[in-house]
Order: sequence, then structure tokens, then C-alpha cells
Amino acid sequence: MTLVQLKTTAQQYFNRSILLLFILFSSKSLFAAQAERGALLQISPRLCISSQAEPECALKIDLTWQYNGTEPICILSDYPALPKYCPDSNEIDSLILEVITQKDIQFILVSRQTNQPLGGVKFKVMPTSEPKVRRRYRNPWSLF
Repeated sequence: MTLVQLKTTAQQYFNRSILLLFILFSSKSLFAAQAERGALLQISPRLCISSQAEPECALKIDLTWQYNGTEPICILSDYPALPKYCPDSNEIDSLILEVITQKDIQFILVSRQTNQPLGGVKFKVMPTSEPKVRRRYRNPWSLF
């Protein structure tokens, strides 16, 4: 490797580690902000890995929330089968959904009266990648 290649590689690793640290600290601050508001929304499982043979994820998702307030709440999502769910009472603290999707789904816990977000969580769909074909760096006729 040349010096320029080493410098570029080191810069890429540095940029990735800075991005990783930013994501780590921002996720902690999101949980802290949710805890300050007295609300916490959790999802299980959080991730689905799809294959090329079956690009859709079909599974049951368990949404659970904790809310310390007295006002009624709703759960909004970008999933077409459940755009809005408002439980009848604050004693209900979970929801089980059967999901069939190829895209990520965002769930947001909001106040029913003010529509202010109280917490959120994202269900991620990750497709498997094709195995990468390794390229030969040398030509077959090269001696070195």
C-alpha cells in the first residue's frame, strides 16, 4: 500500500468511528428524553433479516410502552395496516401486530390531545447482501 492509500484508509476509519460515536450518544440521549417525558416505547424483535428468496418479513411484533402521565395516548406508524392505534384506557400497555413488510416501520407514541411525540422506536428490515466476488489485483500474465 502506498502512503496515500494508507492515509485514505485511516481517514475512512476515523470518519466511521466518529459516526458510530455520534449514533451511540444520540441514541442514549433519545432514551433519556423519553424517560424525562415519562414515556418509553419498546419493540421486540427490533430487526428482521430478509433474503433474496423471501424479501418480505412476516412476523409478530410486540410493542410495549410505559407512560406515567394521565392523558390518553396513541401510537402512530407508517405501516399501512396500522396508521393509528389509540387504546381505550391507559392500563393497556402492549400491542401485538402481525407484520408483512419489506421496509422499515417507524412507531411513535404521542399524546392523543396535543399530538406531541412522547417516544418512538423503529423496526428495521435488513436484506442480506450478495456475496462479493473478489477481484484479482494482478493480471494473470503478471510476473509480480
